[in-house]
Amino acid sequence: MRVLMLCLLFSTAQAYADDVFNHPQSAAQLLQGALQQPSSGFRDAQLMRGNFVFKKYLPEIPKPIVSRGTFVFVKELGVDWHTREPFDSDFVLTLQGMRQIDAGKTTMQMSASEQPAVRVIGQIFLSLLSLDVQALQSSFSLYGVQQGKQWQVGLKPTVPAIANVFHDAIVNGAAQVEMLTLHDANGDRTEIEFSDVQYQKQVTADDRSIFTAVKQK
Repeated sequence: MRVLMLCLLFSTAQAYADDVFNHPQSAAQLLQGALQQPSSGFRDAQLMRGNFVFKKYLPEIPKPIVSRGTFVFVKELGVDWHTREPFDSDFVLTLQGMRQIDAGKTTMQMSASEQPAVRVIGQIFLSLLSLDVQALQSSFSLYGVQQGKQWQVGLKPTVPAIANVFHDAIVNGAAQVEMLTLHDANGDRTEIEFSDVQYQKQVTADDRSIFTAVKQK
């Protein structure tokens, strides 16, 4: 019986994931429908923090590459991914640039002026986290479906430069974002699961200081 239940749940999940791209939506339709509750909850918040589990699926490896950690997302500043397992690594992404710190040492730092694609990547990723579908609709076709309190939003790039990086993205959630799935153009799949997410209206000086060290030329 347990095996049968698992099979049914798996089949339902697959059908749900595949179905989202059969339901094209505009940004306005999503905000009035599937995203009405989560977007209103995030509207007054300036900061979102929580835990994440990052899974990278590669065709040539039977099991995914898994890492865990915490994240802090601040509107108009950026996102900080602090990996705790299997090793300590801190990655900060803003519209101005990106910076990675491994074992207390900066191992990578790049500004948007040095590599303009950094700004594009930053804008897309930050818009995904904040459910800013109005910003995303300029570069993506939008799709959405809702079942009860659960919703799912799909995005397919309409800009060739972005389509060369990933094929589509799917965001799942209920009251908040729970999972982001990216299907890369080369066939890889990335899943980011979010948990213990908290929203704050105020941003502390310590939170802001995370982003001030990112290179800005």
